[in-house]
Parts: sequence; structure tokens; C-alpha cells
Amino acid sequence: MAAGDLARGKSTAAGLGAWIVFEDESAATLNPPLRTTWARRGHTPILTAPASHKKTSMAGWCCYRTGRTPRLRYNLCPDGHFTAADFPALLRRLHRHLDAPVVLVWDNLTGHARDKGVLAFLDDNADWLTVYRLPGYAPELNPVEGLWGLLKDGPLGNLVARALDEVTTAARRALRRTQYRPDLLLAFLAGAGLALD
Repeated sequence: MAAGDLARGKSTAAGLGAWIVFEDESAATLNPPLRTTWARRGHTPILTAPASHKKTSMAGWCCYRTGRTPRLRYNLCPDGHFTAADFPALLRRLHRHLDAPVVLVWDNLTGHARDKGVLAFLDDNADWLTVYRLPGYAPELNPVEGLWGLLKDGPLGNLVARALDEVTTAARRALRRTQYRPDLLLAFLAGAGLALD
């Protein structure tokens, strides 16, 4: 990566032959994000969504390695949220998929930065996992934010669903389509002001 404070992680990743992985979480809810739409003049579109706080939590992992096609991994947690206890298993699964060392860049979410179980896991797996933390509230530095913007401006925007499984299905379908678009993953990276050397 060639920008700002992340240059140090770039040299670490190159030396290890590692993937640089950016992680972030978001949610898809029954109350859709409202976006601009079209309608006939004089016919204002009205969205009627159920009054519910149910959500599908999403964890996204944008993975980059020089000379390799970028990859997107994701996990969904319908009608719940990811807890600190979930991250060791998610990181193990990511490592198995990438089959190489990982330089992980994530935010200072309490479940990432202060949970004793997560910190112990990071220490125990330092042979394949190196972690760098983003500065406090710096979403503009995380390419995964571009993924969430794409989903919420596109397939999840204005989506009126009657049940949470419809929202989960729409999110899964959109994430799966994005997995086959490495050009989008590179665009997310560029949108964060970063580039692969």
C-alpha cells in the first residue's frame, strides 16, 4: 500500500508474502437506506417498511496482494451481531481461504482492540497474523467502506422487505456478485487513496 501511515504495513506484507486485508462491519436492516429514485411527476414514491430494528450484520474482508487478483470474503449474521468471541473463528476461516500470512488492518472497535480473548488470539497466531489498527474513526482509509456504500446505494437502497430473510438474501446476492468483480475491489482501494505497488 502506498499512502500515509499504511506504508509500513506494505513493507511488512511484502516481506512475508502476505495478503493485506481490510476488515469492517455493517448491517442491513428492514428499514432500508433511502436513496433517490424516479417516479412520474406528481406521484411521489412512498416506501412502507415494517417498524422493526431487526438486522443482518455483515463483516467484509477486502484482500489485496501484489501480483494476485483481489478477493472479497464476507460473513453474515442474520438477526444478530458479531461479538468479540466470533472473530477468532472468522480469522481462522480467512487464513484457510487465503492460505498465506495475513496483515490485517481494522478499526478500534471494542471487540477488536480491547477484548482479552481477541488479543490472546492475536498473540497466539502472530506467526501468520500481523495487525495494524486504523486511526480513530477514519472510514475514509478503509476500502471496505466502499463496499458498504455500493450495497446501500444499490441493491439494499430503497429495498422494502417483509421479513429479515429477504434482506439477508439480497445482501448475500450482492456480496456474491461483488466477489466476481476484482475491478470494484481495486476501485474501493483507490477510493481510500491507496494503491498496490
